[in-house]
Amino acid sequence: MGGVRPASQMRPVELVDDDDPSGTGGASARDDARARAAADATGVPGDGRRRWPWVVGALVVVVGAAAVATGVTERAAHERADAFAALPGVVRPLEQVPVERWRTVADGPTPVLSAGGAIVTVAGAQGRWTVRSWEPATGALRWEVPVVDEAGSGFESVAVACSATADPAALLLCTWTEPGVVYGGSGESTPYVPPTQVLALDPDGGEQRGTWEIEGSLLGLVRAEGDVVVATGLRDRHVLVERRDGTDGTVRWSWTSPIPLVDNGGVRAAPRLVGDDRVVGLVAMTTTLLDAGTGAVLEAGPPGRQILVTGLPDGGFATWESGYGGTLRDADGEMRARVPGLPLDVVGDASVDELLMDIGNRVVAVRPQDGVATWRLPSSMSPVAVAHGVVVMAGEGSVGAVDGADGRLLWEEELVAEQRVPPVTDGLHVLTAEPAREGLRHLVARGLRDGVEAWRLGLPSDVRQLTGIGGRLVVVTDDAVIVLA
Repeated sequence: MGGVRPASQMRPVELVDDDDPSGTGGASARDDARARAAADATGVPGDGRRRWPWVVGALVVVVGAAAVATGVTERAAHERADAFAALPGVVRPLEQVPVERWRTVADGPTPVLSAGGAIVTVAGAQGRWTVRSWEPATGALRWEVPVVDEAGSGFESVAVACSATADPAALLLCTWTEPGVVYGGSGESTPYVPPTQVLALDPDGGEQRGTWEIEGSLLGLVRAEGDVVVATGLRDRHVLVERRDGTDGTVRWSWTSPIPLVDNGGVRAAPRLVGDDRVVGLVAMTTTLLDAGTGAVLEAGPPGRQILVTGLPDGGFATWESGYGGTLRDADGEMRARVPGLPLDVVGDASVDELLMDIGNRVVAVRPQDGVATWRLPSSMSPVAVAHGVVVMAGEGSVGAVDGADGRLLWEEELVAEQRVPPVTDGLHVLTAEPAREGLRHLVARGLRDGVEAWRLGLPSDVRQLTGIGGRLVVVTDDAVIVLA
């Protein structure tokens, strides 16, 4: 079959009416044909008026406008993707199956975290604990700092734990307890309690900003901006809570429990410290809430009543008390509203205004200003993330999504086995490191709103964490950190 001839090479066909007795029809047709041929060849109609360049000009304007509109749309999409990827715990949109970009060895109590816009790992290898900072995109080593040697024979083990905040410029604080001699404290009336060492590092370059130590038995540590709130057990079994400067340990405020809370006999669980940079709670057989900024007592429960606490996005906080339920409070502790539970701390954007709560067999969304429930959903799943108005849900053996506006279940997928790794989202999909048959694991991407599987990728069988750092998908196993993109 021959090729198609270009329109500019085609010639008009001359139609002659043989039945015209006067012959004028044929002449007229020939004149019209010549005029059309001249117009095709020169772009000027037979009467001398130029017309078609105006049409071409209009087409150029339309095409140019479309290109500009496309460019604006693409830039807006990139800006939205950048803004979403900047949020902690989420991933830049993955429009195709990701591949492994790099990996490194890591272990210990804090194998991976985000600080200074980098991925930070803590590993004990070759006889020394070392903190390293990695470029998220390439895996290039930014800096490394040897912290402490591993304990030798006859001493208790040592492990380094580091903490950071959402502020990328905040100090990286690393702590470890000096190892004691194995069985060295048995039979002593006042056994020696080794101190906890604190090392403050600059997150950008790894420079040492200060060192200090915490005396007594460390019960808990909560980051509060550049400072840290620590709880320690004293020799008289009381608990000391202090806010201290992260650089040199200068005490900002301190509070001591009015009654003994530490049970050396091991009958009761040890007190623990919870909270954030707004309010902290010492949870023991009696719970006390303290203002993280001033150390003022906000609430003290009677013995036997447990109080849990979490911060609210508007600067207030919420509590849950056994036998009483939940309460929303202003920053000064003033009660705002009673609620059925404790708001969950979910990752993602702020596209859902309500506070989300898991009340056993249902999920409830309440308004933060007055505690009024806007929707309820019977479900065994619990909210773990929010993206573009969708609430990502996860249960022991299922994953799904809910419309954040009205609580309508969008989809739910039953898994082949119990999942121990919470899913994450990239704003397009729900990403799960879910168990497969024969002991394998797959990273499965399902559509955020429809649950339709988009792709899957094989993972190591010992995955124990899936998270987003710097917009990159990070898979943590027993001994490695793997970055996908």
